[in-house]
Amino acid sequence: MEIKVQKSELLKKVGLGVNVAAAKPSTLPILNNLLFETQKDGKVKIVATDMEVGISTLLSVEISQGGSITVPARKFFDIIKELPEGSVEISVTKNNTISIKAGKSHFKIMGLDKEEYPKLPEFNLENAIEIEQAVIKESLSLTSFAISHDETRYVLNGILLSLEGNQIRFAATDGRRLAFYKKDIKQKINKKTEIIIPSKTVHELLKLLNWEGMVKIIHTQNKVIFYFDDTYLTSSLIEGNFPNYDQVIPKEEKTQVKANREEFLQAVRRAALLTSPEAPALKFDFIKNKIIVSAKTPNMGEAKEELPAEFKGGEITIGFNPGYFLDVLKNLPDEDISISLNDPDKPGLIKGREGYLYVIMPMQLN
Repeated sequence: MEIKVQKSELLKKVGLGVNVAAAKPSTLPILNNLLFETQKDGKVKIVATDMEVGISTLLSVEISQGGSITVPARKFFDIIKELPEGSVEISVTKNNTISIKAGKSHFKIMGLDKEEYPKLPEFNLENAIEIEQAVIKESLSLTSFAISHDETRYVLNGILLSLEGNQIRFAATDGRRLAFYKKDIKQKINKKTEIIIPSKTVHELLKLLNWEGMVKIIHTQNKVIFYFDDTYLTSSLIEGNFPNYDQVIPKEEKTQVKANREEFLQAVRRAALLTSPEAPALKFDFIKNKIIVSAKTPNMGEAKEELPAEFKGGEITIGFNPGYFLDVLKNLPDEDISISLNDPDKPGLIKGREGYLYVIMPMQLN
């Protein structure tokens, strides 16, 4: 194999797969490699997989000699990143030695033959569901922070994606909070689809998807494929039944408060400085036309923040985990948020843009 390509283009494409291939040491050493394979149309296919998640993308190059090789992903990425700008020449000799030249720089690294490299699943685009990339990216960024990292509750280690009629829904929960978002889409879905996308796939999608263009989604048995911009990401799905999240969304709203999100974020961030493992909850006093956020920790001190708010209903004092509150306030870009409350021992409901809900369980105040 002998190819010539611009460094910036190569780095961008290799960067898509490096975290998938080199994420963790594998019992199959070849999984720590990227597969490079020349195509007949003047392109190179670059593939990365860890058997759970796979990425395949195309890169336009000058091909002097066709062929294939697998390269150590992280090492190759680090070398390309440090090369001078301009064109890069990559060639492979018979014993799988890879030569990398750019300007006056010259590297040689060892690759592995592609024979043992696993094949990604084949797919057919005929029955694909087509959705704007921005819809998926926005929805994942507004829900992914609520994914559980508790491996004993594996079914919660991802995001539930539901497609039905003209609507797409996303839900993530760790049992103590729930992030939910629904959007209307242009394409009508005839058959209801529900899949649980693993956390790793979600994070890869957030890096790969753009704010423009479309993405095609293909669901086949226990796999999902996202196809966009000459790139496709394939992923195994989490099997099992996602909990019925609808029953935890509060239906009553005794107290309703509306406040500026950025002001609220700063108040919670500052007050949280004086929480501790012994006194982890922040105290929220929702009273007429204002919110008081406070923390009190024995042998450390106390903090108090006050901000204006629009207020309807009865006054209430309630405790919340500041981290869970900060997650939603940081990720929701809306100017104002509203909070609905019932009782100090009942979950709170945060609303932002249309279709977005965030349920957060209360904490006992010491």
